[in-house]
Amino acid sequence: MVEQKLSIPRYWRRMPQYYRLEGVQCVKCGRIYYPPRAVCECGSREFKPYPLPSTGKLVNFTVLYSVPAEFEKMKPLIIGVVDLGGVRVIGQIVDCLNPEKLTVGMEVEVMFRMVKMDGTYGLINYGYKFRPLETC
Repeated sequence: MVEQKLSIPRYWRRMPQYYRLEGVQCVKCGRIYYPPRAVCECGSREFKPYPLPSTGKLVNFTVLYSVPAEFEKMKPLIIGVVDLGGVRVIGQIVDCLNPEKLTVGMEVEVMFRMVKMDGTYGLINYGYKFRPLETC
């Protein structure tokens, strides 16, 4: 069996929701989805691209002090739910040295950061994370 390597440009083009934080909007009813889906709740299958805003509000979060070994360098690991213009997205909160200062309703911005590195091929996977606009 021949192992195929991932084509980074092809992967990037096929995954706009990861790299451009792009959702879809139903042409029939206007409902917005992230990540994109094939069928709207109204039954329509017709969507158009919908870029999500680059800033939003922190809806909820949790701080993890006990993490698996591969996340040890990220301790404490903060995972949050962010409202981006009516669409809620889950992601890591970064650049917050004092998690006790995080508050629900705090403004955050979308960041494009490394998520992990593939040890076999050395590919670096990037994705979105969130950074508070206020210092914490």
